[in-house]
Amino acid sequence: MKEYQKESNIIIAINTLRKIIEIFSGPFLTTYFIKTSSESMLDISIYNMFSYIILAITSFMVGYIMKNKLKMAMFRIGVITNFIYILLIIILKEKVVQYLGVLAVLYGLSSSLYFMPFNLFLGNKIKNEDRTRYEVKKEVISSVINIVIPIILGSIITVTNYILTAVIILIISFMQIIFSFILKPLEEPGGKFNMREMLETVKKNKDIKRMMLVEYLTGLSVNNSALATLATILIYNAFTTDFNLGMITSISYILQLIVLYVYGKRYRKKSDKHIIIGTCFIPFITLMMFLMYPNNVTIVIYNLCYTIFVSLLGTIRTIRLYNISNSGMIDRTNQEEFWSVREVCLNLGRTTGYMILFFVGITANTSLLNIMMIIFTMFILVLGASLSKIDKNKYEIKTQIGGM
Repeated sequence: MKEYQKESNIIIAINTLRKIIEIFSGPFLTTYFIKTSSESMLDISIYNMFSYIILAITSFMVGYIMKNKLKMAMFRIGVITNFIYILLIIILKEKVVQYLGVLAVLYGLSSSLYFMPFNLFLGNKIKNEDRTRYEVKKEVISSVINIVIPIILGSIITVTNYILTAVIILIISFMQIIFSFILKPLEEPGGKFNMREMLETVKKNKDIKRMMLVEYLTGLSVNNSALATLATILIYNAFTTDFNLGMITSISYILQLIVLYVYGKRYRKKSDKHIIIGTCFIPFITLMMFLMYPNNVTIVIYNLCYTIFVSLLGTIRTIRLYNISNSGMIDRTNQEEFWSVREVCLNLGRTTGYMILFFVGITANTSLLNIMMIIFTMFILVLGASLSKIDKNKYEIKTQIGGM
């Protein structure tokens, strides 16, 4: 039990450090592109399109390599590659937009090398019956960090510059490398990488099929999506400084922390289907409010509601995803294939979103941009409808723990 607790705490620590890095490489990198590029929306779209195409393609290769060996090695290489990615931003400085292709390749490669093994660790080192408690604990800790970090990063960037902030993130990335050498490897089950068999499993099982649709829609509208990037751009353009971006981001995380705490207390074992439906409708309602009455207040309301309730939706989705990944249908004999398919679905959604954003950016048509935001937000409703059909407690009795 002590070893189990230690492993789960290390996973939470690694995830928390990754969250800090993602705040930097997400909203603050987006605003850096805005500052250094005259065609920021096009550059952001190109960078993200290529990043997620690389991530989807390399996920298959990483899954194949990890099938019988090198799981921990792949994970450590992913963490080190992320370190190199941040180091390159520091070296390039204002020339960063001239090397978007190189940055996109590094980000996509480091993400596939990191998340493919990390998903296996998370699926097998955390018991299914502990999944909701673990996810809420992880997200609460991340939210506390995220309350403080955006203000700190925004303040440092505003007072000094973006590059000095990148140096601090580089140190955090180095800490993540150290933690990766503490985490114990998983046991190797053996077998061949069989994608055809996994595709047949996806086709036959309704829950897995729904889950893959949910992952595609998540990439399109929720997790590191074009819609999330547009929300960041709206806030930055409305309030013009990184400090204000950091303040609003931190406030949203405080409210998110409260919502997650309530969910963890009340819905650890109870059905949460009605929560999913309500969570999906709120971002849509606040978006329509902003489009009908565009001002700074409605921008902030929309951004807060999108961040808070999409995050809750992400936690609910993650619980179901990892429970399925460690169930009777998916186990240590075919998890690499499962996560490879999942990464393709997720990143295909992200690529689709940024391709649409790219073409809208070329037209420079505000009306098209508004229509795109409405359509993407409506996809969240479809996501919620699909997610609500998967019982979150269905797989908890079929726990398999590896590497303990």
